[in-house]
Amino acid sequence: MINTINETEIQKLLSSAQLQDSRDFTMVFLALSTGLRVSELVGLFIEDVRPFDEISRILTVPSRIGKGGKKRDIPLNDDTRSIIKEFIRIKGIRHQFTNSDSFLFVSHHTHNPLSSRDFQRIVKNLSIKSINRSISPHTLRHTYATRLLRHTNLRVIQELLGHAWINTTQIYTHPDKTDCIDAVDNFKLPSIKV
Repeated sequence: MINTINETEIQKLLSSAQLQDSRDFTMVFLALSTGLRVSELVGLFIEDVRPFDEISRILTVPSRIGKGGKKRDIPLNDDTRSIIKEFIRIKGIRHQFTNSDSFLFVSHHTHNPLSSRDFQRIVKNLSIKSINRSISPHTLRHTYATRLLRHTNLRVIQELLGHAWINTTQIYTHPDKTDCIDAVDNFKLPSIKV
C-alpha cells in the first residue's frame, strides 16, 4: 500500500509549514496541489510559474527538469496561484532575486537553489512536528494522486504526474471499504414502479 496523508494531516502539515516559513509552506502546498517530483519542485525557475510577469494558470514543467527530459502541463488552481504570487512578493521584500531566470526556492542562508535533499529534510522535520510521523516528499505526490482519483480518471492522473505507462499510475487505485460503500451508494439505476 502506498503512503499518503489524510485531510486532517494535510491541514496540520500546512499549518505547521505556514507558521515556520513562507518558502516551506509554498513548497509543501505546491507539492500537494501539483504532484511535482522533488527534483521538479526544487528545479523551478520563477519564469516557470510566472511567465510574462503573471502567475500562469498552467505550470509547464520544462524538459530541463521533467523526468526523461519530457515537459508537461499542470493546471494551477486559484489558491495555488495566490500562494505562489504572495511567496514571490515576500521574496522581493526580503531582497531575494525575483528575476525570471532565478530559482523559485533558495536557501535562506546561502541563497543557492535548494537540493532534493533539502526539501526531503524540510518535509521530514515538518511532518514529525505536525503529524508525529516522518513522511517524504513522495508521500505528498502520492497524496495528490490519490485525492485526484476521487475527481477524475487514471488517464488524467497519468498525464498530470508525467507517467510514461498507465501501469505506474495504477498504484493509486487502492480502494478501501469506504470507497466501495460510497461507489455503490452513488450508483443508482433508473427508478421503476414496483
